[in-house]
Amino acid sequence: MKRDLPNLRSIRNLNSFRLRTAFFILALIATLAPALILAQIQAGSGNVQPASSPADRENTEPLSAYRVGMRVYESERGRQLLGEVIPADFDHFLPGWSIEQGDYQPVAEDLAVLAAVSEPLEIICVLGTWCSDSEREVPRFWKTLQESDNPNLVLTHFAVGRASDETARSLMVEIGFDESLRDVYNVELVPTFIFFRGDRELGRIVETPVGTLEQDAAEILKAEFSVSGELKNPDWR
Repeated sequence: MKRDLPNLRSIRNLNSFRLRTAFFILALIATLAPALILAQIQAGSGNVQPASSPADRENTEPLSAYRVGMRVYESERGRQLLGEVIPADFDHFLPGWSIEQGDYQPVAEDLAVLAAVSEPLEIICVLGTWCSDSEREVPRFWKTLQESDNPNLVLTHFAVGRASDETARSLMVEIGFDESLRDVYNVELVPTFIFFRGDRELGRIVETPVGTLEQDAAEILKAEFSVSGELKNPDWR
């Protein structure tokens, strides 16, 4: 008896449908599996947290786990930095705060005075990250020091809260500043830039410069150094 041959087109169509179905199931499993595993882990720990985007993590994760002596303070009036801070903290925790640094153009004649300083000087800057004057003047001062290119000019930043903010003051005590920095450096307005040669204060720029930052700084330093960098008071040491 002659056996009927199967319909080859029907077989090919059936196999194609089976393959498409298999690929769809595999793709579905690959998509859902990570979420299901994560849900099981979180359910086991009893602490389900929403996923955060890279942008969220950039602004919330601590830089070096909040270095010793600094703190990020989430106040009712916005994020603040407290304690001894460095420029990298501003970029990390307050993106856009330092925009003035890129736009500012210091005067070359005044920069020459800063560049000529021939021995280490300490500059203390007491600022408030909540303060518009600080946000304007501090990045401009960074640009001034950058353009002067003088490693003898050493800048240290101390960020403080508003004078009336008791929470900020408590946080400062927690990170090691038992005495108010406003009292230590006799600061009433921020930012205040204080120039020291050893333990002696040479002068300060308070809140806003009389002329420009580099001009005011040059006037302070001219009393100690000539443009050639020689000490005007060499016996002082």
